[in-house]
Amino acid sequence: MLVKRRVHAGQVYLGKEVLEALGIKDGDEVEIEVRGDSIVIRLVKTVDRDTLDLIKMLKEVKALGDREDYFEEYDYGDIGG
Repeated sequence: MLVKRRVHAGQVYLGKEVLEALGIKDGDEVEIEVRGDSIVIRLVKTVDRDTLDLIKMLKEVKALGDREDYFEEYDYGDIGG
């Protein structure tokens, strides 16, 4: 898709068709990368707070020991194991 726009006061209007093509909505955060004489605009993927908390918790559990450690420490006698 080729779209031409004029710069006005340092701003460029991307337009509805460009935003839709990139999946960008009002309020979304974008990342702009300068590559030589070109720019790349990407939607910044956000992760909600609950997901971040879950990732942190899983990292902490992994730091305590791997799966084998867990199975060695567990007493299977009470379940016939």
